Amino acid sequence: MTRWEQWRHRLGGALWLLPAAFVVVAVILGSVLSRIEPARDSWLRPLLFVGTQDEARKLLLTCATSIVGVLALVIGLTMVALQMAANRYSPRLLRNFVRDRTTQLILGVFVGGFTYNAAGLYTVGVRPGEYPRLAVTVGLSALFVCIGALIFYIDRMVHSIQIDRVLATIGTRTVHTIAASPPGVGRNAGSDRVITDTTPPTGAIALLAPKSGYVQTVQPDRLVAAASRLGITIQLVAGVGSHVVAGTPMGWYWPTASATACDPVALRKVLATAVHTDWERTRQQDVEVGFLQIVDIAVLSIHNFDFNTAVQSVNELSILLCKLAPLPLGPEAFADGSGTTRLIVPAPVMADYLDVACGQILRRGASEPVALHALLQLLRDVGTLSTTPERRTLVADKVSELLEIARRSLQSADDLASLTAAAEVALRRIGAARHTEPPPETAGPQPAGRRLAG
Repeated sequence: MTRWEQWRHRLGGALWLLPAAFVVVAVILGSVLSRIEPARDSWLRPLLFVGTQDEARKLLLTCATSIVGVLALVIGLTMVALQMAANRYSPRLLRNFVRDRTTQLILGVFVGGFTYNAAGLYTVGVRPGEYPRLAVTVGLSALFVCIGALIFYIDRMVHSIQIDRVLATIGTRTVHTIAASPPGVGRNAGSDRVITDTTPPTGAIALLAPKSGYVQTVQPDRLVAAASRLGITIQLVAGVGSHVVAGTPMGWYWPTASATACDPVALRKVLATAVHTDWERTRQQDVEVGFLQIVDIAVLSIHNFDFNTAVQSVNELSILLCKLAPLPLGPEAFADGSGTTRLIVPAPVMADYLDVACGQILRRGASEPVALHALLQLLRDVGTLSTTPERRTLVADKVSELLEIARRSLQSADDLASLTAAAEVALRRIGAARHTEPPPETAGPQPAGRRLAG
């Protein structure tokens, strides 16, 4: 990640950026309009403020103070919404509200309106008996714009803290992350026999983390280009979303057979720009962030006996897992133009995503039939859409695990019988999915000379 990309991401979550831009625009606009005086026969003339100079100053002062009051109300509503989201759903949701462009835009409208009217006081009264009527009229219009923005903001804020909207927003953004195919999702992820443990080969040299934090992004193209140029292979042991401590190994590198001595200084510079580490996990390449936010909502809802919200959360997790079900997942190897493996990036496999999505909810909701039925439906849908026998077996094992936990936790025999029947239906559907695609041997005639995959 380049320095510009880092700053762009940080500024995207800054509440002050758009308001500051509106302040600059308001000052420039006021300066320009104060120099414009419409002609007597202009169509704007009937719309202009017709009061005296003192009345114009009082109007601007009234507009400025009114906008300040409305701005205070907006800030108060924002703080209440943030507190409700943190306490009711999850503290991880705060970044969603902070990065909301509409919230930043509304704050900018109020700050810009106040700045325009306050700065206008300096232009009214400069020349006795004369003042920029067009600029004063625009200042009055800014007050009405701010009132309209307030109504729009209240409507948006009320809807934005509804659980349906919260879950849909998290799900949509997570789907966008999946569609971007970060390292470990899609392509040849998990298909190559890459090194999946942390034991480096003999002669490997440690790549130390330059600073502590979470790995936010990995740029494979830059690392592959640098590794090819330096004649080495790089194996990261900290993938996207992993936490690293400064000075500890976040990867290893070793030279290829025909390589010359590697320049460690050049490699460290490339690592600092291609692997970005910071103090929080982000959704740029980290698919698990969305899962964690939804799981937080589900677990807290179970704790508060709000099982309907927990079921909604599980349903949203089901959508995300079904998006991942047909995709290759896992550690991914990247090669250069000659086909030599230059980079190995660790990444979660399907079992990891299932554990994140189901683990805490299953443990917290083990005695609640509604939560168990929702998890069972999730596993049924994921197993149906899984494209490999290994994944379908994995999901079937999860169904069996859920049923075993239910036998130990449920007190009602009727609840257990209902869940057992649903589990049998799910297992039959997952088993039927194994036969929806013909095996390679019977998939039809193969081209001459083509060897079937074993």
